[in-house]
Amino acid sequence: MMPPPIDAPKSSKRLDPAEVSLAGRRILVVDPSQSLPRALRGVQGASITIARLAMIDAEMLARVSPDVVLAPLFSPGHDILDLARLLDRLGYQGPLRAYSPPLPNTAIVCAEVRQIWGGRDFDILEVPPSWN
Repeated sequence: MMPPPIDAPKSSKRLDPAEVSLAGRRILVVDPSQSLPRALRGVQGASITIARLAMIDAEMLARVSPDVVLAPLFSPGHDILDLARLLDRLGYQGPLRAYSPPLPNTAIVCAEVRQIWGGRDFDILEVPPSWN
């Protein structure tokens, strides 16, 4: 049985464990910082694969078959735009979620990513500072 579709939020949302329904999902977390894996600790039944950006290729995506890809907005050496370009080249069509501390204007960042990501599902999850 397939898990229900992942919500396609209209704008960024603050990451709240009560709202995040990732149970039963196949989640690919790319170059995680400490904040999101800590937030995922309470998620039951999810299959979480952690990978470096350099590890992601067509074979890996086929093997993991993620329901959602999560990555920090900024990582040492790359950002979510680099990941979006790579996933686009590899034909990934699923949801992409960036996470970051609260931003002053997520709409600007989302607009930039959507130039690469097109009409596919993208959003930024804001991780409250208390989760760090």
